[in-house]
Amino acid sequence: MQCQTVKKDKECFFWAKSGCTQSEGQCAAIIEKCDGCSRVEEWPTGKYCTTYGMPVEQWKIGLCNMATHIKLETEETQKMINPLKASKRGTGGGRR
Repeated sequence: MQCQTVKKDKECFFWAKSGCTQSEGQCAAIIEKCDGCSRVEEWPTGKYCTTYGMPVEQWKIGLCNMATHIKLETEETQKMINPLKASKRGTGGGRR
């Protein structure tokens, strides 16, 4: 259905026949942590997230799982591999 509050005439999955299903009756504007995300749309009434109606709630749990502007750095550790065993695995020469 189409939003009739802050994002006039935009298809919105928070909108129902009874009105906006968000707790405050309309979507909340984004917070500072959302700046730079590709899911943010600017409307005459402000900037809003296209995925979440209450973006502040997503950041309360730590990191927003839909944030496109945050890159998590993971540290990859290499295990020490026995070269003799590795060569046997690669050729299929192990006993079974």
